[in-house]
Amino acid sequence: MSAPALLESLGALRVRALDDARRAASPEALGAVRVAVLGRKGELTAILRGLKDLAPDERTTVGAEANRLKDELEALLAERAESLEDAAEAGAKGLDVSLPGRRPWVGRRHVLNAVEDELVDIFHGLGFTAGGGPEVEDDFHNFTALNLPPGHPAREAHDTYYVSDSLVLRTHTSPCWIRAMEQGQPPLRMVFPGRVYRAEAVDASHMDQFHQIDGLYVEADRPVTLADLKSTLVEAARRIIGAKVKTRFRPGYFPFTEPSAELDVSCIRCGGQGTDGGQRCAVCRGSGWLEILGAGMVHPAVFKAVGYDPDRVTGFAFGCGLDRIAMLRYDIPDIRLLLENDLRFLGQFS
Repeated sequence: MSAPALLESLGALRVRALDDARRAASPEALGAVRVAVLGRKGELTAILRGLKDLAPDERTTVGAEANRLKDELEALLAERAESLEDAAEAGAKGLDVSLPGRRPWVGRRHVLNAVEDELVDIFHGLGFTAGGGPEVEDDFHNFTALNLPPGHPAREAHDTYYVSDSLVLRTHTSPCWIRAMEQGQPPLRMVFPGRVYRAEAVDASHMDQFHQIDGLYVEADRPVTLADLKSTLVEAARRIIGAKVKTRFRPGYFPFTEPSAELDVSCIRCGGQGTDGGQRCAVCRGSGWLEILGAGMVHPAVFKAVGYDPDRVTGFAFGCGLDRIAMLRYDIPDIRLLLENDLRFLGQFS
């Protein structure tokens, strides 16, 4: 192509490219103009390839014109980009739209809810369904039906929040057993998670409100034994703590079960050794064991209170603190952290 023809092409390209740049209404449109004209496969690049066929003086003339077009177009593109950015900021009422975006805040389950859901799921796999009951309970369901007669120390005001003479904030989730047995006949296999209240001094290991999960298994067609209780709780402990956890049962006392027992698991910090890094383990205090729940065979007096025949019906029950499980699992030093709603603390848990 001759020099005059190349100069004519450059003139036509200048008019079209500058006009396209002025009419571009977005950064994307400006980018398209830049690529179409100045890109490796752009129109200006194609014209410059013809310089090799020109005489030296013609090459200088055409090259200078091409460089002028490139400088004009780049200056106009920069001006238009700044203008579009200013317009976007004005439309955003002063916001800097060039700043990186902020991810929207996404909530997550509270650590106690996560532990509760996991435990309910574990016991569901063992054949238990989930139930519940009111947090404000009457005297019968919270005390009398659970073999805690009038005059029992657990009824004292220094342990219990009384709403009235006959209503209390429930002190355990065990009243849920009573309501479940009142509403249905054996077989019953249920767990009852929920919040409970006790008039206790608040410190790093005690709160006046905390969370429990109780379980109940009742049969009328076959005898339920301590072996059933032990096998259920050992399997649950392995699923909660880990397959290699060691367990032991110790005699205990609860008014609503007889015989009663407490379940210990090997310390999650020291693995049951009693020492951690050559020092006495601070979690189990050197014993190598941690108590996680109480359990036992349902007391005949409880069956009588709900109209069951204790000579025909047998069953076991258990209960553990959800807060304690969470503290053991995540090495939480202070129970109060679980209810302070500090997002810096809660954000540490998935």
